[in-house]
Amino acid sequence: MQIIPKSKNALRRSILLYRRVRYRKGYGVHSPFVYNLITKVIEESGHFYLLDDIALTRLKLQYREELVSYPDKKKKGAIVQKTLGQLVQKRAISPKQGALLFKIVNYFKPVHILQIGTNMGLSTLYLTSYASGLQCIALESNPAFASVARETFKQARNPIDLREGDYTDLLPKALEDMEAVDFVYFNMQDDDICCSSLFNKCVEQTHQNSVFVFKGIKSSSKMRIAWKEICSHPKVTVTMDLYALGIVFFNDKLHKRNYITYY
Repeated sequence: MQIIPKSKNALRRSILLYRRVRYRKGYGVHSPFVYNLITKVIEESGHFYLLDDIALTRLKLQYREELVSYPDKKKKGAIVQKTLGQLVQKRAISPKQGALLFKIVNYFKPVHILQIGTNMGLSTLYLTSYASGLQCIALESNPAFASVARETFKQARNPIDLREGDYTDLLPKALEDMEAVDFVYFNMQDDDICCSSLFNKCVEQTHQNSVFVFKGIKSSSKMRIAWKEICSHPKVTVTMDLYALGIVFFNDKLHKRNYITYY
């Protein structure tokens, strides 16, 4: 008897359950690179004390009552007003996804990090807390979110170069100012902009060990199309579909393939 999910949420839960059972522990993965990534990073369950500091920062922000106003993209001309705490709860990266970002950068050790879309700045803390002496440029198109990010960055282990404005305008100068592009986090799935076009600009400055992470690869039809285009790019070798996040590698020693796993 076939059970048909009654809602999108039920369908999503079914997909995630299938992924958890089918792809856990690197089952069926023959690439040592990908197997190690799954077992030593994605499924790593050890505790990192640095995450406690970020959790404390999140908690402090969630208790802030200042009002923040920003445009409602679903209703042209409308303004949304929320407390800073409500905004952090609704828009900031989740602790689970943040921990994964931390584990990825801690594993690959990027020195030059670019972030496109800060969404309250907590994701930036996860990206830059694993070591000192890092270069991080963070781009944010929403003035209200940039304001919150500046507040969050007061707790950052490394200085964050926050640049506010249109991503298409900011990106060329950001890439020019970076010594190398080791790691890029694309966190702009809610913005009315083509993710693929930003990716194509960044990919021009990649090297063998560059790593790109995309948030929300299943969040909309636009993002699903962009993810397929990214996976098929000639410079891309291995890609990993974690449902909520996508990870991209450019090492030409790896066989081109898209892996599906669960997190």
